[in-house]
Amino acid sequence: MNISEIKKNYRNDIDGLRAIAVILVIFFHSGSIIFPSGFIGVDIFFVISGYLITGIILNKIRTDEFSLSEFFVHRLWRIQPALIAVSLVTLAAAAVFFLPVDFIDFLKSAKYNSLFLSNQYFGKMSATYASPDTNILPLLHTWSLSVEWQWYLFLPLFVLAGSLITKRLALTKNRDQNDRSLLCIWVVVTAALATFSLVFTKNHPGGTYYFLTARAFEFTAGGTAFLLTRIFSSVRGPVASLLSLFAFAILIAVSLKNGLLDIYPNVYTLVVSAAAALILFCGHYREKVLGSLLSTPPVTFIGKLSYSLYLWHWPVFAFFRYMNVSLTGMQLFLALGIIFALALSSYFLIEAPLRRRRPSLKISVIQLVILPIILFCALYPVGNRYEGLPQRLGSQYSSQYMTLKKYSDLATNREECLEGHQDPAECQFGDLSSNKKGLLIGDSNANHFWGFFDVLAQNAHIRMESLTSSSCLTLPGVWQYDWWKYRNEPYTQCHEHTEHYYRLIKENHYDYVILGEVWENYAGGSHLINNEGDERSDALTQSRMKKALQDALNNIIASGAKPVIITTVYSMPTGYMECHRSRSIARGPYSESDCDTPRPRNEDNAYTHNLFAQMKKEYPTLTLIDVKDVQCPDGRCLSEINTIPVYRDVGHITDYASYHFGHDYLKKFGNPFK
Repeated sequence: MNISEIKKNYRNDIDGLRAIAVILVIFFHSGSIIFPSGFIGVDIFFVISGYLITGIILNKIRTDEFSLSEFFVHRLWRIQPALIAVSLVTLAAAAVFFLPVDFIDFLKSAKYNSLFLSNQYFGKMSATYASPDTNILPLLHTWSLSVEWQWYLFLPLFVLAGSLITKRLALTKNRDQNDRSLLCIWVVVTAALATFSLVFTKNHPGGTYYFLTARAFEFTAGGTAFLLTRIFSSVRGPVASLLSLFAFAILIAVSLKNGLLDIYPNVYTLVVSAAAALILFCGHYREKVLGSLLSTPPVTFIGKLSYSLYLWHWPVFAFFRYMNVSLTGMQLFLALGIIFALALSSYFLIEAPLRRRRPSLKISVIQLVILPIILFCALYPVGNRYEGLPQRLGSQYSSQYMTLKKYSDLATNREECLEGHQDPAECQFGDLSSNKKGLLIGDSNANHFWGFFDVLAQNAHIRMESLTSSSCLTLPGVWQYDWWKYRNEPYTQCHEHTEHYYRLIKENHYDYVILGEVWENYAGGSHLINNEGDERSDALTQSRMKKALQDALNNIIASGAKPVIITTVYSMPTGYMECHRSRSIARGPYSESDCDTPRPRNEDNAYTHNLFAQMKKEYPTLTLIDVKDVQCPDGRCLSEINTIPVYRDVGHITDYASYHFGHDYLKKFGNPFK
């Protein structure tokens, strides 16, 4: 296609629609409440891509000019140069600012991004898109580009197969007949893909957002819009304007709606895709109202920048958040200014000059695919082997990091024994030569007390085993329903692990069995059931939890063991992790008072406090351990010990703190296992 043909076929309104899409996305990712569902901008991009790429391929096939190698060369030089630039700049920034564990995570995400699999990586590591724990991942937004690349691998073959089928079915060389046949196939495929997406999302809520299988219908929706333009030679101007304005109003209305992201894609995704496709269809006939608005120079200019704006906006927001800079007021304007400056530089220096390069496919793949893969696939194992290179952040941070690592190494298999193989022989600590045995079960709250019980078990000469499951109430006879990432279904793995634990209790005749949970998390909400179809409510959850705890204690005592319950630590103060990151990034002199804000010990959760008091009366052999008794000396709860952090994340303490609390408890209260 020569320059004159490109200009003839160019549509300003499509760049205008791109501008609307990227504005929605940027507002959403900034944390603004203006467009609470602005993430639908990505859906609009997918539909636009489906429309344009399907059109390019079909037009080339019609004139017998389609070349698979030419298609991929064009796509590579359109997408990869700017993406590689963003990856390299974020690599440099992460090397300067990121703490070791975050730097390792970044390198891993960069590796998968280079392999066009970042959607798979982020889909597995985060249950919900743009949840708080994902807001500091600089390459999170590249999931959509991986989806596009995966689609590009299938689309040409799909279109070629569809064209071949229509030619055979039509039994004619009539072009209009072939177009109608292809459109029928395309509509059937789109409907099938959309149905699959909705069923897939319903059966795996929270786990489908990033996957091509849930998004393919958006591309084919765009392709359907293109095929319709071949069927309809014209559409009356007023009709096209009314339809496009109606579709645009739908897009804005959906973007303003709250609560759509919990289970997505959903019916609203179908609505957005259909509306975007309708706008593209009507724009083909140069309708005058919405098309004129979308074709104004400022809007089309933003549309031309949309790819670069999309690439740069999320890393800037992520680094601002990582450095604890609020995206409000002047800070937000500063971030937007940086994004716009980077996008302009990227567009004029990288994207525009390189997008029309046409070297061979072999050279393109080597330069734009293989070399980045080699770089990032080499950097990740190096970063992982050297533990995120803590030396980057200065000697003071490095010393603190090595202290934390020393105690982490003491808790040898702790991480593997949170879920993992659930083999007691691999999850032992304490006095390994002793015949006295103990078992620690529960959720990750029990797992982070590994060091605490290692100290007590060694002192009491007990061989301790620990088997735990994330976010799992390990009490017999109950199921957690609609819990955590298990939307509208029971948490089956938790139930299976719990049954396994109580079989071990019955068969192994432990001397002690310790239950550790974030008890307060399970005492509220309507998530506990005994059987499928049970009525659910807060009151029923609490009564079922009480009955399950009684059953657990009865089973433990019947096995000949003494039951022990350990409560949760005092919660991490707001802004604590952000403070630590900021202090490490600044590399300035360390002061323990910087982030340690001792607070008065609050009252425990009323329900669990009363529940444990009642259990203690009913079961005289029950031992209650409250770690807050040592975390909060003199009623003041500390978040650092000898300048070392108590917390390793929002819900868990460091191994250093766990061992330290064990020694303090031993000194202050003696050993409950003696």
